[in-house]
Amino acid sequence: MEEMAIRRRVREMVTTGELPCDDPASLWAGRGDGKRCAACAEPIGAREVEYVANLKSGKSILLHPICHGIWLQECEPDAPTPATTAP
Repeated sequence: MEEMAIRRRVREMVTTGELPCDDPASLWAGRGDGKRCAACAEPIGAREVEYVANLKSGKSILLHPICHGIWLQECEPDAPTPATTAP
């Protein structure tokens, strides 16, 4: 999935609450094992790095590194809204 498509998906999921913006209590990185990324919904393969964000709410989310970065950006209070980024 292309970065802009991931960004749109993450923005929508953050807006609907499907993907929370809670602060992580901890963040771990390791090798994937085929589970799906919370942001792009693609599997995180054994040759890929998988981030596990353990949120303060108690929920854990799995993310590719690029998806993690997008999630952090989209959770920023000053993140652009879809209206400001539309062509």
